[in-house]
Amino acid sequence: MFRYPFNQRSILFVVTCLYSLLVTSSLLAGEYIDSAHGSSSTGVFRPIIGNAAPAGFGYSQGNCAHCHEQHASIEGSEPLPDNGGASSYQLFANNFNTAQTTTPYSESDNFCFYCHNDSTSAQVVLNNDYSQNFGCAAQGPTTIMAAMNLRSYHNLYDVWNFAKDEFSWFTTSANPCDACHNPHLAKRNWAHAQDPTYSAISKTSDHFSLWGTSETMDSSYSTRYQPPYCSSSLTNREPAASTDAVAGRANTPDYVDFCITCHSTTNTIYSTSLGRNLIPIDWSITGNKHGLRPMDGSVGTKAPYDPTSSATDFVLSCLDCHEAHGSANLMLLRRRANGSDLTSSITSLAVKEIGLICLKCHKDDTAYGGSANRWEAVHHLISDAPYLEFQCGSCHSGTPSSNPVPCQNCHTHSGTVTRADTRGTSVGTFRIGF
Repeated sequence: MFRYPFNQRSILFVVTCLYSLLVTSSLLAGEYIDSAHGSSSTGVFRPIIGNAAPAGFGYSQGNCAHCHEQHASIEGSEPLPDNGGASSYQLFANNFNTAQTTTPYSESDNFCFYCHNDSTSAQVVLNNDYSQNFGCAAQGPTTIMAAMNLRSYHNLYDVWNFAKDEFSWFTTSANPCDACHNPHLAKRNWAHAQDPTYSAISKTSDHFSLWGTSETMDSSYSTRYQPPYCSSSLTNREPAASTDAVAGRANTPDYVDFCITCHSTTNTIYSTSLGRNLIPIDWSITGNKHGLRPMDGSVGTKAPYDPTSSATDFVLSCLDCHEAHGSANLMLLRRRANGSDLTSSITSLAVKEIGLICLKCHKDDTAYGGSANRWEAVHHLISDAPYLEFQCGSCHSGTPSSNPVPCQNCHTHSGTVTRADTRGTSVGTFRIGF
């Protein structure tokens, strides 16, 4: 076998080492060390390799090796969790179990759950839900895995199945969490809830940049966006008890543009959990009235959405009503909105339970001397009610629960209904939604 002379081998070794140091230095000087995972104080840390010898191997916190095993073993054995073979991207465990199409999720189903989980073989990372971190709610689920094992959730298989065919940077070996988060860029936004520069999200059309650091609800919608109230005193705003509406707008990333990159009118997303395609969302001026479409009446709204001389139309952020990961309510609906908690969970669409979140911003019959969560006044009795009490059987017949009418019979993100006069004659269509 040909061998380099000693001096040539030595020179080659030194050059190789210097090149490696230069490459490593350029990477460490980049954005990874500013990310949540790359932080030297709070970043990734797998005790089996991070603890001092003999319990571990002394790898510093934030080191890439806490997630990526470049040689698949250390000192001849693979550190826990030993998955018995090579994993994509040299990860220490399988990235995503594509056979797990619905919940319940276990730790081994998703690489991220080895840390974003209460009880793990790697690192315990706590993440409260949006209602708590940004909406002033009491304690809820404390981890991403716990939230995703609730009643409704972002189905990881559906995300993976959609993303692999939609985005050039997303491969069949990728993790579905990557569709919204770049793990080498994402920051700890929950620890800096009023500072959008600590963004944890990357837009699918720009995966290699953080989203929301400058793209805020203020920069996109100005005063058309009214941040919801946060504390029950109804004096401060989301996110996280921002001082006022001005601060709230500036502190809130533009979640609308972020979410509709996937949840658009042109994409078809199949839901394994629901057994159907998701309803498309049109937040444009011709779409939903919670978006940019102008309101066509008072609709009995509460502050801060009651029309004034300076503001008559509003646009909502998706996370004003929805959780990002999972919820005990159907359709990822939040457990607290606009300064107050829901009185119970929303578990069925067959009745009017969804009204529990609607009444956080809309006046129900109690404002007109009636019963809570009844909604007769806003539909029939106020001056601009869409339906006068005539030919009741047109709506209040059939099943399920014809009286009351299930809210989702009319209210969807793209719903269009007919408005009638006293004789039941159509006087035009208008869009309604939630």
